[in-house]
Amino acid sequence: MSLTEEEFQRLKSEILADLAGAEDYFAMRRPGFNIESNAVSQKHGICELSITTDENQGIQFYKKGNAKMLANKSVEIVAGKDQEDEKAFTIVLDAKSGNIQISAKDGDLILQGGNVKIISTDSDGDVFINSKKTLTMDAPEVTASGTKLKLNATSDMNLNSGSLKFYNETGAAMFASGQDEILSPTLLSLITSFAGDSRISIKGVS
Repeated sequence: MSLTEEEFQRLKSEILADLAGAEDYFAMRRPGFNIESNAVSQKHGICELSITTDENQGIQFYKKGNAKMLANKSVEIVAGKDQEDEKAFTIVLDAKSGNIQISAKDGDLILQGGNVKIISTDSDGDVFINSKKTLTMDAPEVTASGTKLKLNATSDMNLNSGSLKFYNETGAAMFASGQDEILSPTLLSLITSFAGDSRISIKGVS
């Protein structure tokens, strides 16, 4: 990989800045864990504080503003035992800018609560749910409302209920089928087809 002069100078400046910040390097090693500060990392520059275990687990804070936490099996965050205000947030994930990603590649992702709310606050915001197989909604009462509401099925669509009502606010309700001409011919064409069949005798038609 070749670098331009500008890219080389920028990379050189970053490396020199990292080395300059490492002058106050500190390390304390104990059986089971290490504590380091002002260490030069390979990807994120100066590490302000690093606490790591002999099993390569730990937490790190970088001068550029990054932080990383690693556990080889699981991480559990528990809070709220003494929380008296029921409306207060006990655990907060807040991205002042940028995105938040929660990923479970080989397992289930479960959001569970007394009430579960998904809210898009952008004026052009979008809520997108995509499933490779099925999408199931199950509740005693389901409400969907919007300025425009579309239900599309490339294969089958079934409507099944104890009572079914259709109401159109602005005009007549329209029902159409792509097979209307084949399955539902007009009365005139039906009579014409019958009259042209020599096996059928219709009184009054000569």
